[in-house]
Amino acid sequence: MFTLRRLARLGARQRLAKAARILQAAEEILHRGQPFDLRYLRELAEMVAGWTDGPAAEAARALAAAAAASAGAEDRPAAGVTRAGANDPGAGISRAVNGLRHALLAALGAEPSEWDLLGPDGELDRPHARVRPIAVYLEDLRSPFNVGSIFRTAEAFGVGRLILSPRTPLPTHPRAERTARGAGRAVPWEVRELSDLDVSGGVFALELGGRDIGTFPFPPAGTVLVGSEELGLSPEALRLAEASLGRVSVPLAGAKRSLNVSVAFGILMHRWHEALERADG
Repeated sequence: MFTLRRLARLGARQRLAKAARILQAAEEILHRGQPFDLRYLRELAEMVAGWTDGPAAEAARALAAAAAASAGAEDRPAAGVTRAGANDPGAGISRAVNGLRHALLAALGAEPSEWDLLGPDGELDRPHARVRPIAVYLEDLRSPFNVGSIFRTAEAFGVGRLILSPRTPLPTHPRAERTARGAGRAVPWEVRELSDLDVSGGVFALELGGRDIGTFPFPPAGTVLVGSEELGLSPEALRLAEASLGRVSVPLAGAKRSLNVSVAFGILMHRWHEALERADG
């Protein structure tokens, strides 16, 4: 562990950046349910409170208080906490650590996306999840962040597999992995051209100009086609969908009249999941 004495010898900006990284490591440990030295956290927070002002100092004092309360007393041997329920002391420590880390990032003028976000706390227990016989085809998406987000949403709603066009970033891309939070290793995926797609279970498109998502008859199995952020689905993909189950759209009321592709996909999967749950009775 990086000693606080060494930390204090760094330059003003460098020590705040290093403190943020220490806090990130602490979050990862706490999220895994492993013990972390609360005395170290308290002393670190007290040092940061003395180096900063405003929201960062306030967040540092909050962490120092939370660590001291959880440890019981200053002269008590350092203790560990686990990531349990919301009323558990460990949950308060995790939130306080997270709050100070983000306050330091703001003080440094750094966005969270410029840092490695927290990794998953172990591999996802996919074999015990309820996986549906449904698939998602991503046609020519450009943003690896969107790919990662879609993988995470797909895993959460029990998607059986994802198929990527050859021009879509892979879930192994570092930026996709960052937003997928382990889902890219949990959900089976493959790369195929649209012409090689298995359409035997039925295909429909998430695209403008389709049937209202509130009345769309979601199938018990099949494949949804999701298109490029800029151009949407190709004419070939739309023809494929129209020849099968059609297209579904999310009704909007704002002037923008569009959603981020990963957000639209999340709305779609929630509705599809609801339909399948009702059908299961």
